[in-house]
Amino acid sequence: MKNQNILPLVLLDDDGIRPAGKPDECLYCKQKVGEEHKYDCVILQRKVKVRYSYVIEIEVPWSWTEDQISFHRNGSSWCCDNSLDELEELRTQLNAENNCLCSVFNCDVIEIPDMKPFRKNNKEEIVP
Repeated sequence: MKNQNILPLVLLDDDGIRPAGKPDECLYCKQKVGEEHKYDCVILQRKVKVRYSYVIEIEVPWSWTEDQISFHRNGSSWCCDNSLDELEELRTQLNAENNCLCSVFNCDVIEIPDMKPFRKNNKEEIVP
């Protein structure tokens, strides 16, 4: 389902022109300079909203209820930036075990608010 009116042209300084490829062609979709990138070219990007979630174990006071734990993390003065430290600690532990965060991670698409393609490096948006 290609829309001829919104696909950007391959440019001389295009993100798709790579040292490993031809100097006048997108390495990924094989279109020449001056032609439109193909609809499924990976150089063309768009904005989407996603929700990242991680399932990890944390330490909390033994007597806390589920509500207290939830309030501490969502409604108190505890800063969620601290969760990045917890993730880094888990990442370090998993890396030492020759593993990674993939085992505790999930990504859900929430919304696709913008269908306009752009080139990642120069953010040139194409308006239909």
